[in-house]
Amino acid sequence: MAWNLTEAMEYYKKQGAPADQNALISLLREIQQDQGSISRGLLPEIAAFYGIKETFLLAVIRRIPRLRLADTHILELCAGPNCGKATALAAKAEALCAAYPGKVTLKFTPCMRMCGKGPNLKFDGRLYHQADEALLEQLLNR
Repeated sequence: MAWNLTEAMEYYKKQGAPADQNALISLLREIQQDQGSISRGLLPEIAAFYGIKETFLLAVIRRIPRLRLADTHILELCAGPNCGKATALAAKAEALCAAYPGKVTLKFTPCMRMCGKGPNLKFDGRLYHQADEALLEQLLNR
């Protein structure tokens, strides 16, 4: 039996969504598991079903690090004692992310514990070692 959005929304409504945000988050996780990410095109349908605003759904998605909209990316730069010294990389990341407003979220995270292979970064959860400006451009221009 194929996964069905309407059935999933009805199930989580019985579980207390949207008043119970944990049930709403579970629905969003299930959507992401089925489809790989959460399409912005689904937000109006979900919001209408639950009688909530799309902006509320977006806020919930942004609050949970593992939830991801289909057209957004998360770039995490290691800010540990060694990787944090790569200030040119951080400046390039900030400039590139500014060029893609709403498409890339830039986060500086504590040490990723891979100091010997740094500078390190994660792009959509995938770890990259010996990151440089060329890698940033490659990832963001996909």
